[in-house]
Amino acid sequence: MSRLISLVRPLAILAIALLLAVLMVKSRPQLEAKSVSIPVPLVTVQTVAKEELPVTVVAYGNVTAWRQLELTAQVGGRVLWQSPLFEPGVVVEAGEPLLRIDPTDYELALAEARQALSSAKLSLADAKSLRQAARVEEAEAAVAAAQARIVRAQRDLKNTEIVAPYRAVIDEQTVEFGQFISVGTRVGRIFGADRAEVRLPVPPQDVRFIQDVDTAGVTLHSENAGDVVSWKGRVSRVEARIDTQTRSFPVLVTVDNPLDLQQHSEPMRFGLFVRAQITGGTVPEAVLLPQSALHGENDVFVYSDGLLQRRRVTVARVGPEGVLVTDGLADGEQVVITRLELMFEGMAVAVSDV
Repeated sequence: MSRLISLVRPLAILAIALLLAVLMVKSRPQLEAKSVSIPVPLVTVQTVAKEELPVTVVAYGNVTAWRQLELTAQVGGRVLWQSPLFEPGVVVEAGEPLLRIDPTDYELALAEARQALSSAKLSLADAKSLRQAARVEEAEAAVAAAQARIVRAQRDLKNTEIVAPYRAVIDEQTVEFGQFISVGTRVGRIFGADRAEVRLPVPPQDVRFIQDVDTAGVTLHSENAGDVVSWKGRVSRVEARIDTQTRSFPVLVTVDNPLDLQQHSEPMRFGLFVRAQITGGTVPEAVLLPQSALHGENDVFVYSDGLLQRRRVTVARVGPEGVLVTDGLADGEQVVITRLELMFEGMAVAVSDV
């Protein structure tokens, strides 16, 4: 009997547990079924309004002088005088004396050449009076040689003073008062101050907008301690070559009298890094879109009746200011300028009110 009880007891416990589980499941409240609506993504759109748009080409470059000249000594000697203006950064006018070399030896050479000329002329006169043809020819040669030595002596004497050949900025000064220098010694370097040049690398797709150099306007900007300084310039030429390293066309921009404060609010100093804005030609019947609107090379999404439509367009130019589209869109259409992680043809979206 006890054995029967030991066999029945586990089965009874199992039956009671099963009964309790069934009662708990049946007593659980029923879940109410609800429909969940997934909100559609919000996008921002731009309404197409075609018009004639100007093209602004942006490029960067360094300011350089239109002339750079290494000053070298044409004669040797000791430096007897140095102009106080012959210092780096100083602007000097054309003809301004910069250095003087001891002229004593060259004054002596000029005097000796003049003495030799006088002697040669006396010999020539004597030969002519005696009608000695051989001596006349020799004396004439001596006169010509003496005259040539006078010209050389005068040139050497003039070269003892080194002057600025044009209005310039002193870039380097490499000799000092009292120093002995020889022929060919480098004494300094100057930059022409009448014009400044900026050589700008412009991509081939942008060069066509600035081929007419007479109508292209140029504004150069430089940021200095948070302040932006601007200068007006002009396009001098578009070089007929491509830079082998940057694969771009060099465009030369010129600024007249860059250091003149009567023409500019601030002097444009050589070596300055500037940003150039070149206003080139115009594109008729175009619309400017932000770069976020472009997908791939020439596709955009148009919003129509709550859905996205992928549209192939003609892109005339992609620049910092945006994408210039000339064909593929009609006035009044709404181009999506919001870039979502996932965008496809027929996707449902809603236009943001913001």
